[in-house]
Amino acid sequence: MLVPFSRSRDQEYRMIARHLLTSASVVLLLGCASCTPSKTPPDAAKLGARSPIGGACVTDASCEIGATCDLDDPGGQCTKKCTTSAECGASNLCEPHEKECFQACKTQADCLRPGYRCLGPPNATFCDVPEENEKP
Repeated sequence: MLVPFSRSRDQEYRMIARHLLTSASVVLLLGCASCTPSKTPPDAAKLGARSPIGGACVTDASCEIGATCDLDDPGGQCTKKCTTSAECGASNLCEPHEKECFQACKTQADCLRPGYRCLGPPNATFCDVPEENEKP
């Protein structure tokens, strides 16, 4: 004769709690599956951190060492004089006409700052503000 298996209430509550915790963990992981850190935090200058090339700035001191703050662009933009892209660091390129380092981009989605666009010739595109939107 088979005896039906019975659980105590405590065991039932623990099992339910485990299932809820597992479900909540799965929901959090799936919800953050598309979360990616920003390459260029727009508010780095406000937080006291030094902004990378292409990042926001208020003074030269807001930018990583060797870069300067271009205040003609909305929110300021950290740039650096260059002759080759190798001087600009990873994920950046040297724009040959302005001879300045800019954050490289492949699509508009790479340019996270408001008003900035993915500009330039194919295979040499970078995030910047269209000239008509720069301060006079």
